[in-house]
Amino acid sequence: NYSCAYDSLFGILYNIWRSSPDEWSEIFEDINDEYMGSLVNGFKAVFQRNLTLENVRDNIREILHTNDPEKFPMGKNNASVAELAFEIMKSDSNNALSQIFCTNCDFIHAEYSDQLGFIFDLSSRKATSTQKWISTLDQPCVEKCPECSEIFTHQIDYTEAPKILVLEYPLTNIKSSHQIKIKIGNEVTCLQLKGIVYHGQNHFTSRIIYSDRTIWYNDGIETGKNFIEDGHLSMVADKDLRNRKDQNLVLAVYA
Repeated sequence: NYSCAYDSLFGILYNIWRSSPDEWSEIFEDINDEYMGSLVNGFKAVFQRNLTLENVRDNIREILHTNDPEKFPMGKNNASVAELAFEIMKSDSNNALSQIFCTNCDFIHAEYSDQLGFIFDLSSRKATSTQKWISTLDQPCVEKCPECSEIFTHQIDYTEAPKILVLEYPLTNIKSSHQIKIKIGNEVTCLQLKGIVYHGQNHFTSRIIYSDRTIWYNDGIETGKNFIEDGHLSMVADKDLRNRKDQNLVLAVYA
C-alpha cells in the first residue's frame, strides 16, 4: 500500500523506543506532541499488543496527509522518507543558541535563542564522515558583515546534547560512523548508529542495529513484517553499509 517510507523509519524508531520505553517516551514527547507524542501512544499500544505497527503507521500517515496532502499523499503514491523525518521530528521548543559572526574582522552579533531540529541534510556539506560533520554545525548564511562585507558565519549549537539524530546523505561518500560524539560545554554525549534507510526502484527498506551491534534487515515486500539477521556491525565494511542489494543509503539514525 505504498507505505514503505513510513515502515522503514517507524520500524527503526520503534526499536529505539522499546529499548527503554519510559525514557524514550519522554524524549520523543519532548520533541513534539503531534507526531512523536502520537507515535509514543501507538508504540505503547503495540508493546501491549493492542495495536500493530501497521495500525500506528496508518494513523500517523492520515494525520500527515490531512496536514499536507501534497507531501504525504495516500493511495498509490510514495512519500519521501526525508520529508517524513523532517516533518515528524520538528522541535516544539527553543533548544539551541545561535550566533552570527564574521571570521574576517571578528564582528559579532548578539547570541540568541533558536530552534534546531533533529534531522539534517549532509549532502551539501564537505564532510568525510558523520562524526566530522557533527563537529561543525555551522548553517548557511547570506547576510554580509557591515564592517568588511564578508559573508557572515552562522553558528548554532544545542543547549543540551540531543538523544537522537537523523542524518540524510544519499549518494555521497560520507562514511557512516558507528558512533558520533557531541560535545556541549565539558560534557560529551555518544550516539550509536541505530538504523539505516535505503532507497531504490521507488522502494524503501531498512536495517536496524541492536545494542549488541547485530544488524537486522527488513524489506516489506520480501520479508513482510519480519526482520532477518544481516551480520554484525563490526564485520560490515562502510561500502556495505552504504548499499544494500541494489539500493542506496538515504538516512542514518543515531541514538
